[in-house]
Amino acid sequence: MEAVKSNCCKTKTTSHKKPGGAGGSMSLLSTMLLILLPKCPLCFAGYLSAMALFFDVENEQLVPILIHAKPLLGVIIIALILFNQRGRRTWIALGIATVAMGFLVLKTYFDTALLPDWIIYTAFFFSIWYNGNFKYFYRFVRFGRQQPQVVRSTVPSEEGSRP
Repeated sequence: MEAVKSNCCKTKTTSHKKPGGAGGSMSLLSTMLLILLPKCPLCFAGYLSAMALFFDVENEQLVPILIHAKPLLGVIIIALILFNQRGRRTWIALGIATVAMGFLVLKTYFDTALLPDWIIYTAFFFSIWYNGNFKYFYRFVRFGRQQPQVVRSTVPSEEGSRP
């Protein structure tokens, strides 16, 4: 409890309460969700395309149609990365997605399994995340939650500068 002086003759004692929900695990959870969840429709569509790559449908009747589905999803992911221009990040993400696309084409059409499927699909997912909001997640992990510092200006008052 702290004594607070007022204009009248009495002093009031008050206790400062921490606002509810401002700290603790809910603050960390909400911050993580804001960092990880996509914020633009292009990123959201890219995530959905990358998640659809993980679904392996092994059905003999659908093979002639589905043989082109995964490379088509890879092309969609590359196009969405290109539409969501973010400067240098876009070119790095595009490089990751293009390498993953090359491995996916080799796996699909030439039946050469150089890498497991899950690594190829994860590379697509990471390329979308890198282009979208990986930078914010990296900054959060590296620097944590730092409180902004208040800088007081040292501007001379107008009264002292008048002749």
